[in-house]
Amino acid sequence: MDDNDKVPRPVRWTDVLVIFTGAIYNLSQVVEAFFSELYDLSIYHSKQQTKTMQAWEDMTADLENLQEGTDG
Repeated sequence: MDDNDKVPRPVRWTDVLVIFTGAIYNLSQVVEAFFSELYDLSIYHSKQQTKTMQAWEDMTADLENLQEGTDG
């Protein structure tokens, strides 16, 4: 039999279900990527704040040592 004689099957509701399932999966991947990046950014910000506070503490300690050295 020739391939040109075959009629393709009709579109069924399961085909539409597959399309919607794929769309929901893709949207969930977008949401997951967004929150993953947000999580990474929050970790970066936390580390930056910690290092900034440590630098301020070191500078304060250096100023206190400098004042003690010139007073006495």
